[in-house]
Amino acid sequence: MKVYTLQFSEDEHGLAKRLEFKAPDVAGALIIAHREAAKRSADLWEGALKLCTIRRSRDERTIRLAS
Repeated sequence: MKVYTLQFSEDEHGLAKRLEFKAPDVAGALIIAHREAAKRSADLWEGALKLCTIRRSRDERTIRLAS
């Protein structure tokens, strides 16, 4: 299993924090990240590679792949 990091910035919902977790692949990591970032925006990383940004607002959720 690979180690992934979910990086939260400080916002109105809480302080900046990092959450490291293991997943079998990127799809599994995205499922976990989506659940963990249910109420906050966060960046999903695999090592030094940024995979995507999960953006949350009151009315919608957006996942933007890193370029």
